[in-house]
Amino acid sequence: MYLNSIIVNAMLAATTLASPLAQPLAEPVTAKLLEKRITHVGTATFYEQNGAYGSCGQIHAESDRIIALPASWQGSGYPPAYCGRKIEITNKGGGQNNNGYGKVVVATVADTCPGCPRDDLDLSHGTFQALTGGALDPPGRINIEWYVDL
Repeated sequence: MYLNSIIVNAMLAATTLASPLAQPLAEPVTAKLLEKRITHVGTATFYEQNGAYGSCGQIHAESDRIIALPASWQGSGYPPAYCGRKIEITNKGGGQNNNGYGKVVVATVADTCPGCPRDDLDLSHGTFQALTGGALDPPGRINIEWYVDL
């Protein structure tokens, strides 16, 4: 009986030692990781660049897939905080005939939209048309969901 008790205790000890222990996260949870998980809901409009430099310091064609992020995101420094970052945008409808509903586009932050509310985006023609199936969909405003892609 005593021997059985020793064997059972030894087996329990081995099982306990072999069980997975809480492991530290491979990557610490940071504001950047949490930011990616937050889906923002807003509206998108489009703007003409007219060959001018964006606030990120580059000139882009109207067809480029770029966006202007609200000033509340970009901050007041130079270059603005999110220049060059990728934003994934999903068309959630609106505009004439809901053109492009469900389309998803990735665009690059290249400018600042000083008049945009916090979760609204101003898109280049190329980005807007990619989301609407090729139209500058009257009235030029669609509902969107978006997040910062790391």
